[in-house]
Amino acid sequence: MATATARFATDDERSRWDALIAANPGGGEVWEGDAYLSLKRSAGRYLEHRVIVERPGRAPIAVGILAKRVPLLGEWWHAPAGPAGEDAAAVIEAARAVAGLARSRGAFLLKVEPRTGLDTAGEYRAAGFRDTVRIVPNPSTIIVDVSGSEDEVFKRIGKKARNSINRAGRDGIVATRVPATAENCAALFRLLEETAEGRFVLRDESYYREFWQRFERSGDGQMFLAHRDGELVAGAFAMRLGERSTYKDGASVRAKTAYGASHALQWEVIRWANEGGAVSHDLCGAPPAARVDDRDHPLFGVGQFKRSFSPDITDYAGAFDLPLKSWAYRFWVKLGDRLARRASLALKKDPYY
Repeated sequence: MATATARFATDDERSRWDALIAANPGGGEVWEGDAYLSLKRSAGRYLEHRVIVERPGRAPIAVGILAKRVPLLGEWWHAPAGPAGEDAAAVIEAARAVAGLARSRGAFLLKVEPRTGLDTAGEYRAAGFRDTVRIVPNPSTIIVDVSGSEDEVFKRIGKKARNSINRAGRDGIVATRVPATAENCAALFRLLEETAEGRFVLRDESYYREFWQRFERSGDGQMFLAHRDGELVAGAFAMRLGERSTYKDGASVRAKTAYGASHALQWEVIRWANEGGAVSHDLCGAPPAARVDDRDHPLFGVGQFKRSFSPDITDYAGAFDLPLKSWAYRFWVKLGDRLARRASLALKKDPYY
C-alpha cells in the first residue's frame, strides 16, 4: 500500500483553505482554518504552514500548522486539533507524513492533538508519540447536535436548559448578536476578567479584541451579549467553519437576577450556528467523563452548565509529541520549553503557547 506524503499547499489551495479544511474527515476544525492561522501569524506570534497530505486512493487531508523557531534547535510544528483522519491509524499516517515534511525543513518536533477517542491513546503511544500538554483548550468537551430545524434543535437539548432559556425570556433577559466594536469588545473582556478572578489566566485585552474582530471580518465569528433592563449580564463569542461551530469565550455576572442569562446566550449561539449550516456545536471544554461528578474538579460547575444542553462528554485521546531530532527534543523537554515559557512572560507579557 502506497504511503501518504505531505507537501505545502499551492497558492490556489491557500485561497480556498477553509473549504479544504471543511472537507476533512470529521467536517473540519476551526482551529486549522484561515482566520485562526492568520491570527496566530500576526504580530509575530507564530509562523504558519499550510500542508496537504496526499493519500493514494483516498481524499487528501488539509493540515494547518503553527510553528515557532527556537535558536539552535530549529522549528517545532503544531497541528492544532489535528491532523484529521477517519480513525487513529489514519491520523498517525497523516502525522507521519507531516513529520517527514517538517524534518526536511529542519524541524525538531511535531505536536499533534488528534480528535479521536480516549480509547485510542494507546495507539499513538505505541507508534512513538509521547504524551504532552494540550495547547487547544478542550481535551474533554461536550458536542451538541444542532442539525435540523430550530424547533428540532430546541426539543433535543436538555430539559433544564430549555427551562432556563424560557425563564430568562420571562425575566426580560435578551440575548443578541452584536458587532465586535471596540466598545463591545471591552465590555466582554470586563466580564471575562470578573469571571477569571485568579481562576484562569487571561491574555492582554488587545489579543482578544484582535481575535474577535479578525474572526468577525472573515465571517467565521460572532459576538453575543445579553442584557436585562439595559444592563449587561452575559457575553460570549463563537466561531464556525463548515458543519462545525465552537464556543470560544464567555462570561456572566453572578447576580441572582441574571438567572438563565448564560443559557439564553448559548441558545442564541446555537441558533446562529444552526442558521449557518453547522450540524455540531462544540461547547469547548468540560471535566473528563471519569470526573464529571467530582466537585473538586476546576471545571465541575462549567460542566454542569454545559451538560444541561447535552449530557454526554467526549474525551479525546490527548496531545502528543513526535520527536524529529532526538538530541534537540531531549534538550527541549529538559530545559528549552521551560525557558521559552518564562522568557515569553517576562519579555512579552504573553503566554508562549
